[in-house]
Amino acid sequence: MDINSDLKYMAMSLGLHAIGWAPAEAYRGAPEGHRPQDILPEAKSVATFAYRLNNGALDNLPAARNQYMLEFAAANQILSQAAHKIARLLESRGFISVGIGPEADIGDYSRLKGDFSHKHSAVICGLGSFGINNLLLVDRAGARVRLASVITCAELKPGDNTAADYCTRCGECVSRCPSGALEEWEGKYSPQTGWVINKEKCAHYMFVASAGKRCGLCVAACPAGRREAGSGK
Repeated sequence: MDINSDLKYMAMSLGLHAIGWAPAEAYRGAPEGHRPQDILPEAKSVATFAYRLNNGALDNLPAARNQYMLEFAAANQILSQAAHKIARLLESRGFISVGIGPEADIGDYSRLKGDFSHKHSAVICGLGSFGINNLLLVDRAGARVRLASVITCAELKPGDNTAADYCTRCGECVSRCPSGALEEWEGKYSPQTGWVINKEKCAHYMFVASAGKRCGLCVAACPAGRREAGSGK
């Protein structure tokens, strides 16, 4: 099998929901310091992948917030391992690679910004689109996914990276957000690039009002993911 087929097979074996890739040059519009070449100067491609969260804790928020925290942490661990293993596969083929986990370990928490935007990368790789909640929405899961990426020197062959628009602009995430961080999205939002939500309000609610517990209500509110809950798909 070629390297693209190997990556798809590994993604399936790791239980990932979806994987895609794009040339590093497609990220030239990213902010300075957050481009693939800023992390790996010889970067040729980026692979971004999604892992789906279970429905139970999300569907029972906010009562199940502690359980959502466990779900969130478990998904992050799986994605961190997946980034490591995918990078290892690529390096075994002679391509230096860097895995980037789902959490902004060295990023700017005050603005909820990490070293590399998995969400923007996922759109570039054709996995999905932004919702007005500024989360990535993907096929068969909506916003109920976590993301990670691998930057590599391998020249991966891109496929059809046209991302479908899964957001209906229903506004459920806006009305359910307890911090008001999603208000005033009209005229600012794009399904391809998202928009700048009020990150200070969002961060204050999670890290101050909720004592560091993840909120998740904008994820749970999105009907693009709820349609699949309990459907057996």
